[in-house]
Parts: sequence; structure tokens; C-alpha cells
Amino acid sequence: MGKTCRVTVNKESFHAKCGDLLLDAALANGVDLPHDCRSGVCGSCRIRLEDGKVFGGYDGDSGMIYACRARVVSDMKVMVEPVPETVMVNAEVVELRRMAPDIFAVDLQLQKKLRYLSGQYTKVQFRGFPERCYSPTYPLQGAPKDRLFHYHLRQVPGGLISTALGRDIRVGHRVKLTGPFGSAFFRPKHRGRVVVVASGTGFAPMWSVVTGAIKEWPQRELVFIVTSRTLQSFYMHAALCRLARFPRVKIIPIVSDLRGAVSPAIRTGRPTEYMPELTANDVVYTAGAPAMTEAIAKIAKAAGARCYTDPFVSHGSHSSGPGLMSKLTGWLDSSRSSAMLQPMQAGAGGSRLSV
Repeated sequence: MGKTCRVTVNKESFHAKCGDLLLDAALANGVDLPHDCRSGVCGSCRIRLEDGKVFGGYDGDSGMIYACRARVVSDMKVMVEPVPETVMVNAEVVELRRMAPDIFAVDLQLQKKLRYLSGQYTKVQFRGFPERCYSPTYPLQGAPKDRLFHYHLRQVPGGLISTALGRDIRVGHRVKLTGPFGSAFFRPKHRGRVVVVASGTGFAPMWSVVTGAIKEWPQRELVFIVTSRTLQSFYMHAALCRLARFPRVKIIPIVSDLRGAVSPAIRTGRPTEYMPELTANDVVYTAGAPAMTEAIAKIAKAAGARCYTDPFVSHGSHSSGPGLMSKLTGWLDSSRSSAMLQPMQAGAGGSRLSV
């Protein structure tokens, strides 16, 4: 008979065979660990190893392991953060609007509430199409409404879902949501600096993280690095103007493909080039291109800072009108953008987002 090991998840214990995958052993014993992809990519099953050893599945030297990749080789204790229960909810498309040449806003009305933590994602299945993972986000304008979820979807050339938006997927289209998933959600009660890095539509979950952080503590020191491939795709400028009013917020806008004369307020290059010097008291959140999130995570690890990542993986020649270009250039040239790029002095009471 093979060796058995005692596994304790929070305060619940069970026995597993030596060599079993931790996630499989937990589920077989009725212990529900958060999980999704089962391949060590999504991070939903990333948990803290408090005591004992595993074979494989280590997330560097962070003390975290991926339950779907870690094999039980000794008695062990792990700590799992509480997250909302995964459920399935029916919904329908209530609004579609283009925010940039390659970005659609998609609003879904849910039949019942689906609880999620700021930064988590859901699986979305438009009727007649395969399931995809998208992150609901806080509204760019106004306050959130009950059972209304907002998504930012980038149109990918040849993408089965994104190319159908506005054509085969229209207002009234039925949708099935499953979630929430993901571990790159906002952790409250942290009094140190928060550094957030987003590329492309990775802005969606990171905007939820940022709003959660500011709503909890308006005087919070926060650095928000936002990058887009082109100026025309920099669809979040109005939301960033709202965020810029807070006293200790620094925003660094980056466009990787910057052509023509633009205000010096906007940067070009890679997000890693503009990372602040991190300390162990910082917490970093990042979402977007996998190469970017991995590079940010390495910088955080070297500094001893906690880092939560949400890598986006795509499945599958426009130009913006003068309206967006003039608005964005005007914003970048304004005195407000200068305030954004320099830490502001704390004012009395600070500002508040609409809630």
C-alpha cells in the first residue's frame, strides 16, 4: 500500500496518496479549491504553502504553489484565501459600443447576481459561440448598477468572437456566464503602496483593482502604468482623468507604437522601463500580454514585493476619428496630465469616485 500524507487546507484535513496532484486529491475528498485551467496558467489555484513539501508547482520563492501542478510528497498545510463561490448565470447583451477602432464595450444584464472580487474574471459563452474568458470591470463613467456587467473586448483579426460583435452578436443576444475565477483580485487592508500595470484590455480587471483600492482609501499611494499598442486604442483616457484627481496617484500612460508628434506627457517603450523602485512593502497587480505580466512579476519578485498576475491569451488597418485624437491629445497637453505624472500633495479629504 502506498504512503499516505495528511493535507490540511485552512482548517480542513484529508489524506492523499503520495504523488497525487494536490488539486485532484482535494476535490476527491470534497475540499473545493479554486481552480480553472488546470495547467498552471490562470493562477486560480495559486495558494500559500504554510508547511510541508510538494513536488513541482512552486511559484518561485514566493511561498505560493499551483495546486493543479503540485504533487503531494509529505504531510502539509496550505492556506486558501476566501473567494466567492463559482456559479452559472444567464444573461443577455444590452449594449454594444465601439470605444476604439479595435475595442468594443459589451454590457450584459444578468438574471441574478454573480459575486466577484475586483480583478477576477468570468467565462462568457455567447449563444452559438465557444466559451471565452473575459474580465468584468468597474464602469468608466458613473456608478455600477445591479446585475449589469461591463466588459472590454479587443477585436482580434480572425477572432471567432470578437469579429462577430455588432454583426452576429447584437443587443438581445443570450449569454451564459460562469465564475468568478482568478487570483489577481484586490486585497484590502494593505497600507503600503499599490502598483498596477495594465496592457490593452488588461485595463479592464486592473481598473476594477484600482477603483477598489481608491474606494477603500482615497489617500492611498498608487502608481498606475497603462499601456496601449497605438494612440487610437488608448480608450481609457476619460477614466484616467477621474483617477488623476486623487492626491497620491501617479499615472504613466504608454503607447508602444507612437507615431507623429504627441505631447511629451505620453511615453513610449515597455512598461518595465517605467516601473518604480519596488520594496517588500509594495503590492503589484498586472494584467495583459503574458510576456509583460511575466516581466513585471520578475521585477516584483526581485524586490520581495507581492505580485498578482492575470495574463491574457488571445484566441484566434483602422484609424480613429478626430474626436478621440483631439480629446486624448488635449488631455495629455493639459495641466491635469502634468499633475498625473507627478505625485500630488495630499488635499483635505481627497476626492471620490462615483459609487
